[in-house]
Amino acid sequence: MEAVVSRVAVHMSEFSNPKYAVQKLQQAIREAVQLHSAGNLAAAEKIYRSVLDSIPVQYDALHLLGVLKQQQGKLAEARELIEKALNSHPESAEAHSNLGVVLRALEHYEEAIESFDKSLALNPQDAQVHYNRGTVLSELGRHHEALESYDRALDLQSDPRTLYNRGGALKELERFDEALASYDRALALLPENVDILNNRANVLATLGRLNEAMQAYDRVLVLQPGHAEANENRERVQEQIQALQRDRQA
Repeated sequence: MEAVVSRVAVHMSEFSNPKYAVQKLQQAIREAVQLHSAGNLAAAEKIYRSVLDSIPVQYDALHLLGVLKQQQGKLAEARELIEKALNSHPESAEAHSNLGVVLRALEHYEEAIESFDKSLALNPQDAQVHYNRGTVLSELGRHHEALESYDRALDLQSDPRTLYNRGGALKELERFDEALASYDRALALLPENVDILNNRANVLATLGRLNEAMQAYDRVLVLQPGHAEANENRERVQEQIQALQRDRQA
């Protein structure tokens, strides 16, 4: 679950210096965003802090420095910075979304959902926020609600991660045929993803489709021979098949 860096709008309402200074600030923010997006966090941070030295409530510098701190794992500082950004610009769907990412990392799950809800109230068409919201709901065991979020995300954008997580929610709800269909849709987009293949194999085994499950585990092990879970589950399914064969012969 990642915070968003790329979409930036410079908010100048708090800045009252001459036009040249405004342009210079806009240029500085653009330069910082380019550095940030390229992974040069130290250089980007230097510019963000330079802006904040002049304008302590400048929205973009606060928000994006908060995103940067989240990327560095400095979550308490990230939360403080993004909350300050929202104090100056409470209608920012993106900042509410990024705050939700930070709160989730802090394991403040209910607050994270609240932030995602605020983001979606401002921009209901953001598939990533629906996906993030679903992920937190899944972590809380609220699988019906998670499924609604995943479905909303998929209405907006077909994405293998969402289909994979949707399959997991359906599996937890014991809706195994639907889970299998969701994994199949994900594999159509990522046909060699071992996590999707392994979970699909597990569902096949649960449904009693043991030979298909064996083939699915074999596919995982071709792609990743050391996959411990697939190896273990394959052995268990093989034992089930052998037991059924003995029963038929008895």
